[in-house]
Amino acid sequence: MELKDIISISGKTGLYKIIAQTPKSMVAESIDAQKTKLPIHASHQVAMLSEITIYGGSGEDIPLKSVFENIKTKDGENLSVTQKDSPDKIKDYFKDVAPGYDTGRVYISDMKKVLKWYELLSSNNVL
Repeated sequence: MELKDIISISGKTGLYKIIAQTPKSMVAESIDAQKTKLPIHASHQVAMLSEITIYGGSGEDIPLKSVFENIKTKDGENLSVTQKDSPDKIKDYFKDVAPGYDTGRVYISDMKKVLKWYELLSSNNVL
């Protein structure tokens, strides 16, 4: 499984991979241990992780894949910061792994989501 095979579904927690397609919908399976399956209809907003970017301060967005690579280089599988750490600590961490991110448009909730996704992908050997 590669990053291009993983999706995020708006309104749903976790990450999913597409396992089947029909003419009007798709079936996705969570990549966590529960392997929950759910249908995805046209009303769902779906984003492929390989196409997600983080707002850059200079106008150029930062690919999520680059951020994941920087996290892997910095920490490997065990993150030195968690979602429960102080917002200031998380922001300082993000300055290292996503240099040049737009501090006005990238919120702490976005940063926590990136950390959560990294942990999930790392624990499932996707990265």
